[in-house]
Amino acid sequence: MSSQEEADDRELEAQGYIPVMPRRFSLWSLLSLGFTLTATWNAVGITIGSSLAESSSSGVLWTLVIAALMNLTVALGMAELASAYPSSGAQYYWSYKVASPEWASFASYVSSCVSICGWWLGLASVCNFVAAVVLAIYQLYVPEYRIHPWHQWLCYVAILCLAALLNVLGMSLIPALNECLLYFSLSTLAVTTVAILANAYPNYQSNTRIFTDTENMNRSYNKSILFILCLLNSTYGFMGFDAGAHMAEEIPSPSINVPKIIVRFVSFPHTTVLSRLIAEAALPFSISCMYVIIDVERILNPPSGLSLLEIYHQATGSRLITSLLLAAFAICLFGCAVANITGSSRQIWASSRDNCHPMSTWLAVIHARHQMPANATCVTVILTAIYGLIFVGSTTAFASMVSANIVFMMVSYVIPQGIAAYRGRSNVLPARNFDLGKFGLPINVISCIWVGFLAVVACVPTVRPVSLSNMNWVSAVILFITAYTLLAWHFWQRHSFKGPKRRQQVEEQGLVQASGHLAEKERKAD
Repeated sequence: MSSQEEADDRELEAQGYIPVMPRRFSLWSLLSLGFTLTATWNAVGITIGSSLAESSSSGVLWTLVIAALMNLTVALGMAELASAYPSSGAQYYWSYKVASPEWASFASYVSSCVSICGWWLGLASVCNFVAAVVLAIYQLYVPEYRIHPWHQWLCYVAILCLAALLNVLGMSLIPALNECLLYFSLSTLAVTTVAILANAYPNYQSNTRIFTDTENMNRSYNKSILFILCLLNSTYGFMGFDAGAHMAEEIPSPSINVPKIIVRFVSFPHTTVLSRLIAEAALPFSISCMYVIIDVERILNPPSGLSLLEIYHQATGSRLITSLLLAAFAICLFGCAVANITGSSRQIWASSRDNCHPMSTWLAVIHARHQMPANATCVTVILTAIYGLIFVGSTTAFASMVSANIVFMMVSYVIPQGIAAYRGRSNVLPARNFDLGKFGLPINVISCIWVGFLAVVACVPTVRPVSLSNMNWVSAVILFITAYTLLAWHFWQRHSFKGPKRRQQVEEQGLVQASGHLAEKERKAD
């Protein structure tokens, strides 16, 4: 064991935890996992149809820029907390440390529940889209085939299980796999951009139409409201940038390296920045797609159900090229699903080792051979598969409920930031490598305002008049999960969960030892 690893283990033990997993990730492999998980350019492909309907081509592009800047603000606040309190519990642990003693356990519990729900909803959306791509490619070659919801659910479960198996059986390969997926994703982006632009030449949309057109196909609201709704779609592409924080116990020097992963710094703490790969990858892809669209109506109402398939096919005119590009796109998204399970399993495991959830003793077990939280992974797969059954009953309800992923993830990002800002940052944050200094308070406040704004927008019906078939179910999902979380806390968890117990025990032990030393000194002085 290197001296750095020994120092990292001592730091973890000082928090009250025993090192149980190897520090298998390097800075680059964890950066690759973060890029693979966030997958912004892929998220643009998922939401491009609804974004076009709401705010046309200019709205797709400009809301992406706004979302990138605002989510960078949120990420800066998270990076500072990760530097102050490097722990795989991340939001769960940060909330406990910055909250007042009487509210610390509750804040920690809520942060964990909200974050886990966000992870699972995000995983459901990714696996469902991959399943849709697989079936759409098959339908492209077998036109008489009709996609039924239960077909898509079976494919969805198969993809979910495969991603989980890679996490369990191939955990030692996950760092290298994510590096390969990073290169594959950037290569796919480059090839896709060149392919659709080259095949569509010279039938491009005009620059004026792409960057200034504000025509919308959704007549439910005025253009300003629709632009705001489009912001929500763009924000979807930035979910999961907390993944690095949940791997804090599997990377050397986490108080230095985890903030680098969250905000993409290269020579932290200096100002040389690895450009926000996510935003840079998404913007050229979005612009390329806008240039090659011929029939907007067909993009908005695609026979296959996938707007991206129609864009590729309109640009290339080739069934083969379209299917190859879609297959590569699906592989990138599958990598996102694998990374999602990697991060979410650590979140569940980290909070369960402090008895935060039902069956915590079982969920906190680390597999002896594979050295990863296998039980937490199994729970993730089972509950996400059951949740996917909603799609069989109502595709609209499933799509709306998945949108709640944005709300839950973003809320978990700002709970500790809001508490720190309210209680006084200098009172709750220790010395840290990444310190926002005088900019910290405004960044924390702006982050909270931004997320509150998104939470309201997410609940707005996207189509009016509202009916059972087109209802936005996000508000119902938020209400249900909030009610469950509060009731579970009141009736069960508050009696068994008192926060990171091991940390408390270490502090109490330290106080006892300090008192003993003080008494010994006083005795000798007498």
